[in-house]
Amino acid sequence: KTKGHAEYWQARLGDAATKELRFAVGDRVECNVGEWRHGSVVKHWYREPGWPKEKVMPYQVKLDAGPTIYAPQDDDRFIKKVTGILALGKIPVTVLTGFLGAGKTTLLNYILKEQHGKRYAVIENEFGDVAIDNQLLDLAKRETMESITILDNGCLCCTVRDDLVAAIKEIVKAVEERYAKGHPMLDGILIETTGMADPGPIIKTFSMDEVVQRFCKIDGILTVVDCKHFLTQLNRERPDDAVNEPAQQVGFADKLLLNKVDVCDRDLIDETIRSIHEINTFVPIRECSLSTEPGAVPIGELLAIDAFDAAKLITQQSGKDDVDLTKGREEGHGEGHGDSHGGGHGHDDGHECGGCDDAGHGHGDGHGHGHGHSQTKHDTDIKSMVLEMKGNKLDMHKFKQFLNGILEERSQDLYRYKGVLAMQQRNATLMYILQGVHDMPELTFSSEWPEGKPVKTQIVLIGRKLDEAKYQKDFAACASK
Repeated sequence: KTKGHAEYWQARLGDAATKELRFAVGDRVECNVGEWRHGSVVKHWYREPGWPKEKVMPYQVKLDAGPTIYAPQDDDRFIKKVTGILALGKIPVTVLTGFLGAGKTTLLNYILKEQHGKRYAVIENEFGDVAIDNQLLDLAKRETMESITILDNGCLCCTVRDDLVAAIKEIVKAVEERYAKGHPMLDGILIETTGMADPGPIIKTFSMDEVVQRFCKIDGILTVVDCKHFLTQLNRERPDDAVNEPAQQVGFADKLLLNKVDVCDRDLIDETIRSIHEINTFVPIRECSLSTEPGAVPIGELLAIDAFDAAKLITQQSGKDDVDLTKGREEGHGEGHGDSHGGGHGHDDGHECGGCDDAGHGHGDGHGHGHGHSQTKHDTDIKSMVLEMKGNKLDMHKFKQFLNGILEERSQDLYRYKGVLAMQQRNATLMYILQGVHDMPELTFSSEWPEGKPVKTQIVLIGRKLDEAKYQKDFAACASK
C-alpha cells in the first residue's frame, strides 16, 4: 500500500518535487479556491496530518482574512502571481494613539515634512487634538487629489470627519493611479486616533469592508507616551468604574515611543518604564525626544510592526525552536515584537477549526520578563499575563469553551490576546495560531506540530480586571488528558 501511494504521488507530481518552486515563502499569490483569492505562501512541500510521507503539496498558503490552504500543483491553474499594487503586498496600516500633548503632532509633522525616504499617508482625525500644520501643508504640497494632499516628500495627508472607510478608499485609489504612472508604492498608512483610547472599532472596520480588507492590513498599534507627565496622568483620581485611559493605551500598544526623555532625569524615566511594563509586560519601548531629535526615531522600523500577520507567525513557528512569545522586548528599551492574523482551515481531512463560534478577526502581542521592581508601584486594573502548558496538548472542545467563557464575560475588557496552541486531534498534534482584540477572535490552523519542536502552548493576554488565578486554573483543565 505504501508503495502504491509513492507511485501515485510520483506520477502525479512528476519531476515537480525536484524542481525549484516559482514562489518563495512570504510571496504574495492568488489561489484558485473556486474563486481567486489573495494570500501569502507560508510553507513549501506541505503535508497534511495523516497523509503518507510520500504525499506532499508544493505550497501551503495563508489566505487573506481566511484559512490556510494548499496548492496541489505549481501551476497557474491553481496558484499565480499577483498583479498591480497587490503584488507588493497589502498596504500596512498603523494606528497611532497617545494622550493629549504626548507628541503625536510633532511625529506626524516630521513624517509629512522631512525627506526620510519613506512614503506614508496620514489620516488625521479632525476632532482630535492633533492639527497637522496647515502652513506646512500649504508650503510643502505638490498637488491635491480630491481630499488628499500630496507633499513634496511623497507622503499623503487626508482629513477624516466621520467616514474612515471612505478616507482609506480614497487613499487606495490615489495610490493605484500614482503607481500606474510610475510613482513608488506607499510604505504605509498612519491613522491618528486622538480621543479614542480603544482602537477596537478601527480594527473591526478592516474586517467589514471588502475593498479595505483587500488592499490594506492592520500592521499594529503605536502609542506615544509623555515621559514627563505619564505617572501623573496614570494616577489621576477617577471614578471606580472609569477606565484608566493612559493605562488602556499602553495595554493596546504593540510598540511604544517614550517621548520627552530629554527633560526627565534617569530615575523618572526608569520608573515610567517600570509602570508601563506593569501594565503591558510585552511592549517594546523606544526612548526619544521628538521635539529636538525626531530624526533619531527609525520611522521605517517603527511603522513595520507586523502585529497582525498570521502568515508570518506560522512561518516563524515552523522550525524546532521552543515557542516563546515573551522574548524580544528589549533593545535598549527599543524594539522587538510579535505578530499574527489568521482564519480557519480549508483542507480535505475534516480538521476541526475555528476559534469560538466565530473564527474571523484578529490581533497579536509579544512578552518580556521583568524589569526590576519599582519603589513606587502604580496600581491599575489593567495587566498582562501568560498561560502556558508544556509537554501536554489542548483538547479543542475544552479550549473553545474556555475562550468562549472569557469572551462572553469580559470581551470588552480583554484588550489583546495571542497564542501558539498545541492541539490534540485524533493521533496527531496540530499547531494553531490564536489572536484577537475584544470579541474578535481568530484561530488559524498552521500544520502538524513540527518534528523536534518541544510541545508547548503559550497564550498572552492583556486586559482589565482579568481574574488570573481563575484563568490559570480553567486553562489547565483544557488539557487533553
